[in-house]
Amino acid sequence: PLPADEEKQLKETLQEIIGQGKKVKLTQKIDPNILGGLVVEFSQKVFDMSIRTRARQMERFLRDPIDTL
Repeated sequence: PLPADEEKQLKETLQEIIGQGKKVKLTQKIDPNILGGLVVEFSQKVFDMSIRTRARQMERFLRDPIDTL
């Protein structure tokens, strides 16, 4: 789980993004499958900052053939 000060900062940042007309309700769920980091879902949007996703992106990058000039 996020420490209280980080949770507060995240909530404040999300509030700035969605604006003052709506209220942020933050619910933490622990998902060991993401290996670390966090995934934020709101308004049918997903911000995936998990280690699992970054590792998959790096793997795809490393497996893609290098274009030759």
